[in-house]
Amino acid sequence: MASLRAKNKLKKREALVEAAMALFEAHGFEATTVDQIADAAEVSRRTFFRYFPCKEAVVFSDGEERLAAFRALLAQPGPTPAARVRRACLAVAQAFAEDREVMLRRRKLMDASPALTAYDHEQDLGWEAAIADVLRDGARGEAGRRRAEVWAGAIMGAVRATMRAWYAGGAKGDLVRIGAEALDHLEMGMAEAMPMQSARAR
Repeated sequence: MASLRAKNKLKKREALVEAAMALFEAHGFEATTVDQIADAAEVSRRTFFRYFPCKEAVVFSDGEERLAAFRALLAQPGPTPAARVRRACLAVAQAFAEDREVMLRRRKLMDASPALTAYDHEQDLGWEAAIADVLRDGARGEAGRRRAEVWAGAIMGAVRATMRAWYAGGAKGDLVRIGAEALDHLEMGMAEAMPMQSARAR
């Protein structure tokens, strides 16, 4: 019974996502209301908010799942904290490349909506915190922990630059290669500034 209930919840959630995305693409994100989404999915407004806290969350409906997967990758053993971060980031790049159509669909909406862009940046904070948690494992003292947080922010900056470059090319380039090159540039500085081995020393 519990399994059937879970399946029904998943179907309802997926219906809300598809109804919302279709409306966003047809009329624009800002012009679409929660009531319109609920009507299209044949649910109540209250039901919508049981699944999503806001319209923006629908566009990033896989956000929590992706972040949880990223944290699981970061938790896997590695020669250095930096190596664990590199491996996890490139694994995510591969997953994004495999979901190219989903990513492009989302990006098109973001390009036309400052609200979605702002929401995306807010979500990045969770990823940055996950990276900082790992880098702090190899940090010494308060200054080392602060450096870890600075580098976590720098890594997320590299991730955003990587994604922009990929989208600028129509998402047709090798996202893993682009990401690896961006991380290479950072690691040259990180090897000097962080009290840990370079991620490439493996």
